[in-house]
Amino acid sequence: LLIEEKTEILLQQLHDGRVDCALLALPLNHEDQLHAEFVFEEPFVLAVPRHHPLADKTPLRLRDISEERLLLLDDGHCLRDQALDVCHLAGASEKDGFRATSLETLRQMVAAGVGVTLLPALAVQAPVPRSPTLQLRQFADSQPSRQIALVWRKSAANVTFLKRFAELISTLAKPALQLDLTESNEATTPVATKRPRQRQTT
Repeated sequence: LLIEEKTEILLQQLHDGRVDCALLALPLNHEDQLHAEFVFEEPFVLAVPRHHPLADKTPLRLRDISEERLLLLDDGHCLRDQALDVCHLAGASEKDGFRATSLETLRQMVAAGVGVTLLPALAVQAPVPRSPTLQLRQFADSQPSRQIALVWRKSAANVTFLKRFAELISTLAKPALQLDLTESNEATTPVATKRPRQRQTT
């Protein structure tokens, strides 16, 4: 059984024994009964509307978003707290009057030109479709990221299996974390084409 939930709910389900393990972002505060096995570090990318001033800025630096007001997830999502940390580091702020309930909502709002946001790398990789009105950018100077761990109860009887499972996740995640945003940029860049000249006949 595979489920997706907010961090607080997953932690409670771990304590209650309703799930064997969970993929969660670090750090976990005051969780002495749980073991966290680091599996990978996931970078964030900046998602902007295609015609936003930052869409083609090269190089893009973290300070370049200092005047931006980012679209963020609603309270209870760990990604919200992580994005806020990046905002504070860069001097950016949250866009008032908007709270998304999912990453897909964030993508759609950026594609519609409502604002900009930070997305985790795995949320923009295939098979997630690329939008022609959304541009994905990496930072050149500082790469904000989050650490992901497989978490289980210290009293678990299947620790050997869980450790092997964590190793498998880490191995499978490595190629997906190698960001290549060329496809996204090329897909959103207009290409001028010449029409073939027609030969006139008499």
